[in-house]
Amino acid sequence: MSAASWWPLLDADTQHWLKHHHNEALTEEVLDAVVTAGGEPEGEFTPGTGQESPDRYDLSQDDWHWIRDNA
Repeated sequence: MSAASWWPLLDADTQHWLKHHHNEALTEEVLDAVVTAGGEPEGEFTPGTGQESPDRYDLSQDDWHWIRDNA
């Protein structure tokens, strides 16, 4: 689902985080909030290799652009 679908369902803290952390990997809390609000966001999961390189989830560039331009 695109950001336009789940953005209105996010709490204010999650929206604030997304507005101020453009192009950063999502924290677990932010990813959970996005999934709860609208299902799996479009993006990319990159498995980590332990504490030095943890799992990460990045939104698609289309979602980041939507957030930047519309939020």
